[in-house]
Amino acid sequence: MLEERARRIFGKSTHLKLLLLFYNDPTYFDNMEGLEKKLGRSHVTTRKVVNDLCKVGILKDIYSGRCRIVMLNKSNPKAVFNLLKRMEGCVRWRWKEGVRGKR
Repeated sequence: MLEERARRIFGKSTHLKLLLLFYNDPTYFDNMEGLEKKLGRSHVTTRKVVNDLCKVGILKDIYSGRCRIVMLNKSNPKAVFNLLKRMEGCVRWRWKEGVRGKR
């Protein structure tokens, strides 16, 4: 179950771009058109990515008339953001080790 969720989230670069968008600004919210422009992807791709992240509980969406507003699910983001922080730390550590090894 956890592997499937991780594969769904991190398997595609668009998923990661959207996650990082909310990671860098947890108060950020936008409609689908705004997310399309930010990600530089088509409506269909953006909708699929948002649906995937809503299914695993990271994002939530609210409908206001015909407009779909997407925001961070504030009741569930800590685990994902802690994972991202650890991943970021590992990448920095590996990069530093690589630089030291080349000297």
